[in-house]
Amino acid sequence: MLTYKSYGNSEKPVLCLLPGAGLGAWAYNQVIPLITKNFYVIIPDVLSNFKTIDNAIYQLHELISIKFNRKIKILAGLSLGSQIALALVAKYPAICDDLLLESCAVFPQSISKLIKPFTKLSYPLTRFNWFNKLQAMTLHLPPKMDRFYNQEVKAMSEQTLVNMLSANTAFNIQNLIPINFKGKIIIAYGTKEEKLIIKSSNFLSKEFINSRIIPLKNYYHGELTLSHPGRFCQIINSFQN
Repeated sequence: MLTYKSYGNSEKPVLCLLPGAGLGAWAYNQVIPLITKNFYVIIPDVLSNFKTIDNAIYQLHELISIKFNRKIKILAGLSLGSQIALALVAKYPAICDDLLLESCAVFPQSISKLIKPFTKLSYPLTRFNWFNKLQAMTLHLPPKMDRFYNQEVKAMSEQTLVNMLSANTAFNIQNLIPINFKGKIIIAYGTKEEKLIIKSSNFLSKEFINSRIIPLKNYYHGELTLSHPGRFCQIINSFQN
């Protein structure tokens, strides 16, 4: 069964966090001390040996069914994690009460066809600290996370990296519609993100009448989780209102 890290009091409502590609539980280091006041936090390890989104949702459903009586309070995903979260509620709409999608792309990208050859060329460079540091800067990771990102990428196989990037860029919401999730949904994106993310966020907000969209002024991709833990927790706690 899928392994996971847990934080806080298990008697509190369950908040499941799904990080993006290249990230791990460490991406929530600043969030956890704040959010465990109200939630029991679990971070499943869906990415270290990632194969497909279908495989990830099978493992998550098994975990939640066995360990949490088939339902959790909130599911929150970032980037690839948000795509996995969306696919999970599309297949199992009663698996959580509320859903946070951060920086979620829902339309396929033409670059997906180039992922395999591009990764074959670039993967050897991930053995070098300087390359991973440049990648971390491109991803707008806070400097204090460079070390964790470097370790995460070096531990990743070439095939896992191909699988993650392929799934992320080929994701297509049309394969999931109709989605019968009835809970509350918050869709968050940074105004400095790529147009695809902004287009996707606006599409999602129209697709779900029970959704609320939050444009985060001057935020880059994933910056809510990675650099603004207080704001992230405020958004999670707003589900309770």
